[in-house]
Amino acid sequence: MGRVAYLDCPTGIAGDMCLGALVSAGVPLAYLQEVVHKLGLDREVKLWTESVFRGGITATKLHVELLNQLGNNGGSEPPTVELSQEHSHAHHDHGEHSPSSHSPSSHSPSSHSHESHSHLPNADHESSHHKHSPQGHRHLPDINKIIREAKLPKQVEAWSLATFKALAIAEGAVHNIAPEAVHFHEVGALDAIVDIVCTCAGFAWLDIEQIYCSALPAGGGYVDCDHGKMPVPAPATLKLWELHGVITFDNGIRKELVTPTGAAIAVTLCEKFGEVPFMEIQKVGMGAGTRDLEIPNALRLWVGEGKKKA
Repeated sequence: MGRVAYLDCPTGIAGDMCLGALVSAGVPLAYLQEVVHKLGLDREVKLWTESVFRGGITATKLHVELLNQLGNNGGSEPPTVELSQEHSHAHHDHGEHSPSSHSPSSHSPSSHSHESHSHLPNADHESSHHKHSPQGHRHLPDINKIIREAKLPKQVEAWSLATFKALAIAEGAVHNIAPEAVHFHEVGALDAIVDIVCTCAGFAWLDIEQIYCSALPAGGGYVDCDHGKMPVPAPATLKLWELHGVITFDNGIRKELVTPTGAAIAVTLCEKFGEVPFMEIQKVGMGAGTRDLEIPNALRLWVGEGKKKA
């Protein structure tokens, strides 16, 4: 039945968590850095990993280091998004994942440290906000151009374009504007491009044909944004769940656990949410979130061969 992957997300999902899990499952970091080079971003972005403990369990923490940028944080900062109507969103950090600010560029679940909120699809539990200059925005067509000109494998390009489209559609729906009108701040856009495209490239490197995902934790509480406090799940995340029929549950953690970027990756790449597929597990990758939570803050990526039901 071909190669299968299952995203087990007990504490949510964010772009950096996906990348950490992929590297842990065997995708070479050098390969992902080569993808960054093909995107023409190697002078602006550097990837590096470290082995960390989350709840006593070893996991891989991948950092997307933004070079020579305002707000350089040496780690995944969620993309910040601005709408043409001057609705500004920032990403969060996913708790320990890396979603701490919402911005249609990069979301990380709370305690994942992905994105920071700012009316954008990025979530990062306990995200730290970075305010950027109004200059240096990228629209969806600009990002699509970067992806197409990278000459990536067809599947990687198709997945990447579809993921950004889903994110922009959700953000636009929340603010009643066209997807093309969503503006991505320079720093946030870089983070989101790397999170999304490298995640798609990682699954392609593993020759994955079908991807499934567990139910996603709703999280809770509030995150700070430019207009005050925003309820969790962030509006863009919730809209993605609505549009794609995502199954959710409550794990008792009152933080942002799923960022808009993480949600966009999941709804675009995964065929189904909920049940574990019939599969022979050959490798498990552990992608660490940014914060320590009540339960180990890590995304578990199961990789193996699909099997028919007996």
